[in-house]
Amino acid sequence: MTDARRVFVFSREYPPTTVGGTSTVARNLAAGLVAEGWEAVVVTSRPGAAEDLRERVDGVTVHRVGTEVVYNAGSGLADDSLLIHRRFHRAAEALAAELGAPALVALPDLFCYPEAAMFARRHGVPLVNVLLQDFRAITPYDRDKHRVTSGVTADRSHLLELERKSVLGGDHTVFISRALSDAITGYYPESTAPHSVVHLGVDPAEIDSVAGDPQWLLRREELALGPAPLLVGCGRLVPVKGFAQLLRALELLGAVERPGTAEAVLPHLALVGVGPEEAELRGLAAASGLSERVTFLGDVPRREALGWMSVADVNVVPSLWESFCYVCAEMMAFGHPVVASAVDSLRELIPGPEYGYPVPVSGPSGDRTLDPADLAAALRRALERPEEARLRGGAAQRRIAEHFTNERFARGIAALGERLTAGRPTTGPRADG
Repeated sequence: MTDARRVFVFSREYPPTTVGGTSTVARNLAAGLVAEGWEAVVVTSRPGAAEDLRERVDGVTVHRVGTEVVYNAGSGLADDSLLIHRRFHRAAEALAAELGAPALVALPDLFCYPEAAMFARRHGVPLVNVLLQDFRAITPYDRDKHRVTSGVTADRSHLLELERKSVLGGDHTVFISRALSDAITGYYPESTAPHSVVHLGVDPAEIDSVAGDPQWLLRREELALGPAPLLVGCGRLVPVKGFAQLLRALELLGAVERPGTAEAVLPHLALVGVGPEEAELRGLAAASGLSERVTFLGDVPRREALGWMSVADVNVVPSLWESFCYVCAEMMAFGHPVVASAVDSLRELIPGPEYGYPVPVSGPSGDRTLDPADLAAALRRALERPEEARLRGGAAQRRIAEHFTNERFARGIAALGERLTAGRPTTGPRADG
């Protein structure tokens, strides 16, 4: 029998150990729906393990499917990955037989579309596709194949085919920003599938916990900055994140006046993240004479990444494209000034200078340029006008608290789930499944 408030969530990764990404959305979706009175069941992977594992995380039933690999390293969508799709589907069916059938299937991970769609059809329940990316916008910046995760790539044509199937084949598509909605719906003018915008959000309790932890000030002191201000950037080290432009901006910025003194100091940049561009970025830093002014922190745990944001003098998001940007929202939530490119969803988070330091970009989506001189000018203003920076940081913090929280995201998804499942028969799987 179908439970009127049971949702099955399919995601490669759960829960998140790093900042941003699909796993964060999946966790916030499932745990948020539990807080709204739903029963949430997550089907996810257990890479490198032969056996499945069942556990409870944040009130969510999490079933980890033992897998050697999650997706094929060449395309992400073929060969061994087909076995993973089958294993995910079998696991979901076993869970439905044991725990009860779903009322709703939620898909925050495009790569799980085949098994999620099959499972939803089998049980005759709505499939909600929570779309996170615009691959037409992001892949032009890739140097070869699109990097799905570290060490795993995907072919652009396969990504677009999965996107098409999910947008046209789901019962409802949730876009995580208006910018993403406008872009994706424009690609499929023939589609009349229902869709809506539900913004992602931050966890205020997590932000408060990190902000109140004194260890991050100690970690900052380990950098031996002295009076030098700290800039923090966070994200995958790939071209679309704009870190090469940030390094050039740091070179152009040079020394800044230390407020209230006649002293000039050189800002220090800490970059959180890993990716295929790390060697090139390190080389650029060395060639620009910045090696002593840039620290590559690597792939740190989620809480540590947030900790660095919490002690930055200025946080920086120089992306050439963003669909929502958890990182920017979390940076804003700490109340420190944020310098960010004025693109896509970042304009929804920072709609004007009263909330931060938006930096203009030029060119069409997929071929944008960010002038390092503009970025350097915004950084200088944020560093040399501390009272203005404090006011803008405070306004940004209030904006996040009022409009971009996990609770608001979960309420939006829960309300959609209630509408989609209202009046549906609570019967078992379809006979033709």
